[in-house]
Amino acid sequence: MFSIGKFNFVQADSEDLKKAIYRLRYKVYVEEFGFEKAEDHPDGYETDEYDPHSIHFAALDEKQEVIGTVRMIFSSEKGFPIDHAAKISFIGEMPIPDKIVEMSRLAVSKNFRRRLEDGFCGVESCLTKSTGGTLPENTPLAQEHERRKRPVIILGLYRLVYQKTKRMGITHWYVLTEKVLWYALKRFGLLFYQVGDPVNYHGKRIPYLGILKDMDTYLMQEKPDLYKFYSMGLEKES
Repeated sequence: MFSIGKFNFVQADSEDLKKAIYRLRYKVYVEEFGFEKAEDHPDGYETDEYDPHSIHFAALDEKQEVIGTVRMIFSSEKGFPIDHAAKISFIGEMPIPDKIVEMSRLAVSKNFRRRLEDGFCGVESCLTKSTGGTLPENTPLAQEHERRKRPVIILGLYRLVYQKTKRMGITHWYVLTEKVLWYALKRFGLLFYQVGDPVNYHGKRIPYLGILKDMDTYLMQEKPDLYKFYSMGLEKES
């Protein structure tokens, strides 16, 4: 767990917190964007068969309400969602499945989303203009913020993912997302390679692979302030 300004970032270890995450996902993926059907989630929770094989992360506001989430899916007998949606051409030598995770279900409450033109909209689609969730000036990222601040909620969530994967010895990340989010992730130091053709899944999506050693090199050389942000406190066990 760590805090940035008024936001707290945590791994969801309780059932109550996971249910709050599923409620937010329902609001975003069912009610707002229509990616999932309401009749498939009659209890008001957006869940699927991969949730039991995932670690869930949450961003909390000052009232300790969930305003953002992303999950990290582990290898299981179900495979990864990306395996069923796209044909993958892996880059380099493929590690054992336990060294790979897939990131998905990124969602941020509509009250805290960034503007469309900023590249991050707080969901795996950028279909609406919205504002909010910027970094305070007392973080290591403040140096490059003279004109526009970075989206603290999403960066905080990915910092949780980055540090968890480092502690667990994960070496590769999958993500199936839009090109616009790929550009935004690269802008914030998270380097991914395209490993397949676009597919139709919640709109046009492209399969990408992140290789952690390449990502670290890119961060250290091109985005040292972001490398400092992602790795801050990594030496301490959560």
